[in-house]
Amino acid sequence: MNNIHEYYDDMADISVSTREAIESLELAKQKIQEALRTINAYKNQGDTIISFVSNVTTNDVHRHLLFLELLLNQTFGVTDTLIFQELLKLADYSVNEEEF
Repeated sequence: MNNIHEYYDDMADISVSTREAIESLELAKQKIQEALRTINAYKNQGDTIISFVSNVTTNDVHRHLLFLELLLNQTFGVTDTLIFQELLKLADYSVNEEEF
């Protein structure tokens, strides 16, 4: 980094990217919960093959969705820790155009 402006630009980029990543995780979690509700409706009909192209069944899809939900919950568990929150605050840099 050649100067302080590059440093703050990099910190602003990190802050924005982190915020976008957390928002994407939240959206993914919502989509997985919607998919779980949908697949549960199909599971009531038994373990049926979903696609004519492959042998994927409703139980396979349900198992994979539960695994993804578990991974997302673990990720959110990390984001809720005090250390991670402190790291977010360090990278949280708001760009104020009036200062420049």
